[in-house]
Amino acid sequence: MVMEYVAAVDLGTTKVVIAVARRADKNKVEIVSIKELSSQGVLKGDVRNGEQASRVLREVKTKIEEELNLAISEVYIGISGQHIMCIRDTGYVFVQNSDNQVSEVREADVIRLREDMKKKAVPLGQTIITVLPQSYTLDEESDIITDPVGMEGRRLEARFNLIIGDGEALDRIRRTFVRAGMTVAGIILQPLASSDAVLSEDEKELGVAVIDIGGGTTDMCVYYDRIIRHIAVIPIGGNIINKDIKTYGILERHVEKLKVTFGEAIAEKAQAEKFINIPSVSGQAPKEIAVKTLAAIIEARMEDIIDYVKAELEKCGLKGKLGAGIVITGGGSTLKNLDLLFQKRLGCDVRVASPTAHLTNESIEKVANPKYSTIVGLLVDAVRSGKFTEVEQREVHQQPTPPQTQPMPQPAAFQRPVASPYQVLNPQDSKEPAEEQYDESEYDGEYYADNEEITTTTKKGKGIFGKFKSMFDKMFEEEVDDGENYYK
Repeated sequence: MVMEYVAAVDLGTTKVVIAVARRADKNKVEIVSIKELSSQGVLKGDVRNGEQASRVLREVKTKIEEELNLAISEVYIGISGQHIMCIRDTGYVFVQNSDNQVSEVREADVIRLREDMKKKAVPLGQTIITVLPQSYTLDEESDIITDPVGMEGRRLEARFNLIIGDGEALDRIRRTFVRAGMTVAGIILQPLASSDAVLSEDEKELGVAVIDIGGGTTDMCVYYDRIIRHIAVIPIGGNIINKDIKTYGILERHVEKLKVTFGEAIAEKAQAEKFINIPSVSGQAPKEIAVKTLAAIIEARMEDIIDYVKAELEKCGLKGKLGAGIVITGGGSTLKNLDLLFQKRLGCDVRVASPTAHLTNESIEKVANPKYSTIVGLLVDAVRSGKFTEVEQREVHQQPTPPQTQPMPQPAAFQRPVASPYQVLNPQDSKEPAEEQYDESEYDGEYYADNEEITTTTKKGKGIFGKFKSMFDKMFEEEVDDGENYYK
């Protein structure tokens, strides 16, 4: 039985998220389930290794199918990447529904104009992903119209933003989903999806730029007068900070937690005398990095992103004209005081947004994190448009119990004594003590073994007194598990 669900996938550089939603009361969207795993084979929004990417997709798909007892065969996906570009062009059609020498523009004329724009010639290897109308004119009048339906005229002309992307990159994405047992029901630009998840209609009217900071790229979408005026994909994201932190000899498994737990986007606000001790490789002393140094790395890289944002605002002619300012979201937006850094550099109001719009209260609790803005936007767009995907109830077949068979007797020479599952072995029976097993599956990358605790120390003064003070402080190091007690 086919059910009215929507399944969507956010295939990102750092994470793969699959979620299933359905329509709820009062035109709200209910998220039924959401699962995620660390991504593989994807770099800056582009699939570089289809086998690795499809393997992770299959794993996440299996998790959500087993929880809901559903079979997912069709999904909506969001795309981003350096290959995404926005170009401007114009087109026109003649109104066809003339009656008694009166021509009135109808919805069919507008749709025909948009479809004609999708056939426009683009550079070799590129394909048009979507067309975004900016304004209309009738019979070459100078007045700019946002909605021409119902007006009288013969020649309907419009200015468009054409969003284009690399055709081969899109084909790789489709092939990856086919390998994972899913077909692509529709492709939505991630900047559009994130915007739908976090913006209000008032913000779209006043003018606002949504900055979605991901791992490999930063997506940007600009609204003005409720119309999408500009889209850009900035070729750097939060992972560039991680690369700089690793140059200090810090293991990769510690970098993300270090950044999120102790990260500060404005260096002058960081505590100058605070240091972080990070476990190193076996046999070596722990690595040490100053909190202020970590903040300086983050601030420098985030300023690079802000400079890109400023250039894109100037490019579309809306710098200084956004009444609702800047909205930052995505996994890279949660760094402390990042909104203040954007505000300082761009000179406008800034807020950090989680995807709470259009969702039921129960659903908000599941996705109350800016990193889920893209996946929520995909679901909201599909559910509210009635674009349901193929999601079916799985049939569970009862496997027949095999008949009990007696084991064949073995010659005495081949028989081995079998220890009872409750038998306590004498330690003296073994020459070497049993090695304690470490099960990596118990950890998800955010927690560490007992010998890999990240701690902090405070250092003051120099010379012999400073050294004694440092030794004394290390005896009473403050252990930090999740950063909540750090800024006391």
